[in-house]
Amino acid sequence: MPNSSMSRRSFLGYGAGAVASAAVLPALSRSGLLRPDNLSARTPAGSASYSYTLWGFDGAAEEAQVKQYEGAYNKLGRYNVTLDINELPGSGATLYPSKIQSLISSGAPPDLFEDWVGSLAAPFIQEGAVQPLTAWYDKYGWSKILNPVAVDYCTVNAKLYGVPTALQTMPVWYNKTLFAKADVSVPTTYDEWEQVNTKLLKAGITPAGEAAIDGWDIMRLFEHLLEVTAGPKLHDQLLALEASWNTPAVVEAFSLFKKWSDQGWVEKGWLGSNPNETVALFTAGKCAQQIQGPWGTLNITSAGANLADFDVFAPPGSAGPARLAGFGQQYLISTHVTGARLDALGDFWNWFIQPAQSQKYFYGGSTATNNGLPMGASEADVLAHKIFSFGKYGGYLIQDEALGTELVDNYFTLQTAVGGDKMTPQDAAAQMQKFVAAAKK
Repeated sequence: MPNSSMSRRSFLGYGAGAVASAAVLPALSRSGLLRPDNLSARTPAGSASYSYTLWGFDGAAEEAQVKQYEGAYNKLGRYNVTLDINELPGSGATLYPSKIQSLISSGAPPDLFEDWVGSLAAPFIQEGAVQPLTAWYDKYGWSKILNPVAVDYCTVNAKLYGVPTALQTMPVWYNKTLFAKADVSVPTTYDEWEQVNTKLLKAGITPAGEAAIDGWDIMRLFEHLLEVTAGPKLHDQLLALEASWNTPAVVEAFSLFKKWSDQGWVEKGWLGSNPNETVALFTAGKCAQQIQGPWGTLNITSAGANLADFDVFAPPGSAGPARLAGFGQQYLISTHVTGARLDALGDFWNWFIQPAQSQKYFYGGSTATNNGLPMGASEADVLAHKIFSFGKYGGYLIQDEALGTELVDNYFTLQTAVGGDKMTPQDAAAQMQKFVAAAKK
């Protein structure tokens, strides 16, 4: 179960980590979906008891939460569900998927397991180790209950896989005090954003803190710049490897990325900064902005800073707020879970993702359920609702999950080279396309 009061890399490991796969998870149409035979609708069988092996990556806190959910569900008297929990905490997105794969290869796969989306889930789907859950979506109306972006993240080849339990989107966090000092307002367009950066710098304030070490932190800036220059349609095609990266829009994105570095809009020495250092800069008021997920709240409060001094805005596009990068967490169900055991599990998940349960159990700003956040008035509550509301602008899968390990590692070398003035934007776009062509072979 998601524990969203954690940094994304406490899930994914301190690095780009993803299982080796060039597959991506495009936002496909959900029409014409097939209903697998083993997901046919059945009537619940009273208080019949079923047990399941479950694997996750969040550790003891997750195990305690799961037992809480399990107990609450079993009080309903529909089924008695027992989840036999196994954890591999702190393993990141390289070791954890490898562990799941080893269990599958040994012939003893877990009944269900926590996973991310995109290239991290693709191998299990491609090898047929997990089953599509389209019938659950149809039976329970999940496409209306769950955030559309989260549903898209679980869609592969027009089939729905996985139960999404968390949707992590990437707004821009900013320091209200520093914005006021520079007499700037939240930008609504990309041109305004550049003007804000210029005024912040003139006021002696570093506009943004984004680290280069490990690649994924500063990547969040580039992928947004690519969203601005390419637009949603081409950006999706680039992530799906359906369009050439050696194109003017990519060159322009690399050029804007270089501009951020050349103008000093990211912290001095960013090429040698790691993400922990840039988080510390931001929470200490040493830079004005940072692209982070909902866990930004925890970053701020853990540092002892005043949450009231911070706020978020949607990354601005050419004519207004743009789509946000994001990723999802889901539970995948192994193909050997069938019949009444599968029906009971479906009933459990349907109970679990409803708004009432989401408001009670999921909270942390990352639920995948519409209206799934508590209606509290605390600063954390207000920020969580604001971040979730940005889903109305749409989303795209974050680059290191869309492209997979090899391609994103190659991209990381290019962004460092461009940012360090060792490669031109034109050469970077051409080289990225060479990497893509090699990966597709």
